[in-house]
Amino acid sequence: MSIDELLLLVRRDFPNYTITTGDDFSWTPAAKTITVDTKHHSPAQLLHEIAHAELGHQTFSRDIQLIEMEREAWEYCTKVLAPRYGVSLTMDDNVVQDSLDSYRSWLTSRSSCPHCGAIGLQKAKDTYSCMHCHVQWQVNEARTCRLIRTIK
Repeated sequence: MSIDELLLLVRRDFPNYTITTGDDFSWTPAAKTITVDTKHHSPAQLLHEIAHAELGHQTFSRDIQLIEMEREAWEYCTKVLAPRYGVSLTMDDNVVQDSLDSYRSWLTSRSSCPHCGAIGLQKAKDTYSCMHCHVQWQVNEARTCRLIRTIK
């Protein structure tokens, strides 16, 4: 099934969400909007974003919660949505693993102490603390831009 055919079906089946095109795949909870990348026609990514919406994923206060939401969305996509639409994720398994790996890498980068390299503990949405050398640092959002860690 082409991405265009799938878009027609999901727009019909999920009228409570706005499905629009853009430069990436994303779910914006406040606007109930799913954005579909117009350059990369990935049925798996589209169904993954619908999974976020259907699971009621909103915001997160700890970075590890984002990883959990991503895992949950891929699981829902794989077990519920892909079979519903006859989309085979066998070829897209690399997409799933690459996506999860990118979030794991993001979390490791954010939580790595800029002073000694040990993994720190998240104290607040943008603050980590190292149990080894006791340095605290702040991080920027950095999911789609360069990570910046600033020692406090």
